[in-house]
Amino acid sequence: MERAITVNGVIRFLASTKLAVALCLVLAAGGIAGSLLYQGNTAFGKQSPFNVFRSPVFLVPAGLLVVNILFCAWNRLGSLPLSSPRTWTFAGMHAGIVLLAAGMILDGAFGFLGTKYYYQGVPESSYFNWRGNREESFPFRVEVVGTETRFHPLNLQVGVKDSAGNKVGLYTVREGVPFDAGKNGIRVTPRRFDRETKTLVLDAEIDGRKASGLSATTETPASVKGYAISPVAYRDPEPSEYLVRVRFHAAGGTPVEKEIGVNHPATFAGISFCLVGLETDRYGNPYAGLQMTREPGEPVFWAGALLFALSLVARFIARKPAEAGRGAEDGRNGGREGNAAAATVARLSAALLLSAFSSGAHAFGDVVAGDRTWEGEIRVVEPVTVEKEATLRIRPGTVVLLSGEDRDGDGCRDGYIQVFGKLLVEGERGRPVRFVRLDPGKAWEEVFLKDAEAVIRGAVFEGAGWGLHIHEGSVKVENSVFRGNGGGARLRGTGAAFSRCTIEGNDVGLRFWNGGPSVGGSAIERNGTGLFFREGTGGGKINGNRIANREWNLKVGDWAAGDLDVSGNFWGRAGEAVARGIADFRERKEPGGIVLAPALPSPPEPCGADIEGAR
Repeated sequence: MERAITVNGVIRFLASTKLAVALCLVLAAGGIAGSLLYQGNTAFGKQSPFNVFRSPVFLVPAGLLVVNILFCAWNRLGSLPLSSPRTWTFAGMHAGIVLLAAGMILDGAFGFLGTKYYYQGVPESSYFNWRGNREESFPFRVEVVGTETRFHPLNLQVGVKDSAGNKVGLYTVREGVPFDAGKNGIRVTPRRFDRETKTLVLDAEIDGRKASGLSATTETPASVKGYAISPVAYRDPEPSEYLVRVRFHAAGGTPVEKEIGVNHPATFAGISFCLVGLETDRYGNPYAGLQMTREPGEPVFWAGALLFALSLVARFIARKPAEAGRGAEDGRNGGREGNAAAATVARLSAALLLSAFSSGAHAFGDVVAGDRTWEGEIRVVEPVTVEKEATLRIRPGTVVLLSGEDRDGDGCRDGYIQVFGKLLVEGERGRPVRFVRLDPGKAWEEVFLKDAEAVIRGAVFEGAGWGLHIHEGSVKVENSVFRGNGGGARLRGTGAAFSRCTIEGNDVGLRFWNGGPSVGGSAIERNGTGLFFREGTGGGKINGNRIANREWNLKVGDWAAGDLDVSGNFWGRAGEAVARGIADFRERKEPGGIVLAPALPSPPEPCGADIEGAR
């Protein structure tokens, strides 16, 4: 008898609502702790190996919760009549929760997330399993047999001249779209432009006569009844789709070939393959980044979600208004059922928390949602995002080490910071804030500011693809150095202002379009190209600087428009041409000009950054 009472007591305990609430609280606390203890991005030192979601701290309460749901449902169903719709809806809701948990546990136990770069023509079976954090192998080989990048129709500028060599017009057109040239009844359809050979294939029609498949280059225009038609310029093409053809080799089986695109995965042997990157190495060899996932619990999870939702809706429908008028006993039963419903909602919340366990990993990247301060040594090995209304403050002397790896295979190096809120960089003389490489020989990505507010003082940007990337917003950069980057800063709009900066030894110093920055008191020297006005409408004011670069001091692209004020700068020693190293690739009809005069006869003082002190 004593033994029976003890067993019944254990069963009542396992089925109790109090236990369910306690387990929900423990799981919620574990979920919060798992997020706060994660050190993948800006940790001091190495990332912690402890994973809350795979530890007994989380797994034991999760397992007990499943047991609690089963015991609770079993006890409750024993006291409900089988003929009542509420019995079946109650059973359906609890069965749905169990299926949800079972699906996530299946994914956690047998699923995986992997990545791998595959060179074209090289079959491989290995991949990196991110859930297990180790190299593993498929029981088959994966071979990329072909890659393709498809583009939107190209935008072109096409020039037309008459038989006397007079310009009929310069037309901005698009591949495949016909246009009328002048008033002479000439209709031209640019079919295809080859960027390698700079050859335009076109069709032309004049006075009812058609000519198809004509080829034209700048040096050799196509001739149609005395009219010369030639390509003048083109805009960089915009990719519309990336595709790879992949061949799967299973032992003893026939190879299977499938096409994979971005957001269009292919499935083989129960594993989903998704394209996340398509690149070419320095030798011209193409390679594709593939992400592989296996989620055996997915159908079970969605079956549970559907069953729970349908049962919940049916339960509300089955609740008739007449039930409110039943006797006190029914009222007491209704109260108990209300408590059971509340417990069910709590259990569902806990089941959703199990999704963290099923993934076995955190979202890739760190989000700054409030105010955060960096100082000392900061390692950025995953993307950092500063949200709207949030502020990232970087104190004097801080060294920010940014990774050049691409561990998530998205085609973008992991070492970058993107700011949608506010960035404050507070370097001081002798104690600058340095943004530098974490991995020797591997450039980090960039600091990207989108409609952001930023004040950057006393910073040094070295070893980046681009030091700064600014889209609109209000950004002030003062007394800072951009050295040894692919590009110092690229900008869009007119919201950026640079003063007392040193921009040296980069491939490109400043590149801007659809507007321009304000730049003053700065040294723009020893870059491949100092200033590059790429495209869009002109703007900005670049005065009071010292400018001397290796190839071009100022380059203006085909699609630039509007006046560009670069007067009041020092371009070199006395007697040298003001326009030394200046190239304007635009057609000179209406796009605007470059204002050079007056130039400074001697270097302005002060000029350039004075932040590093004795290095």
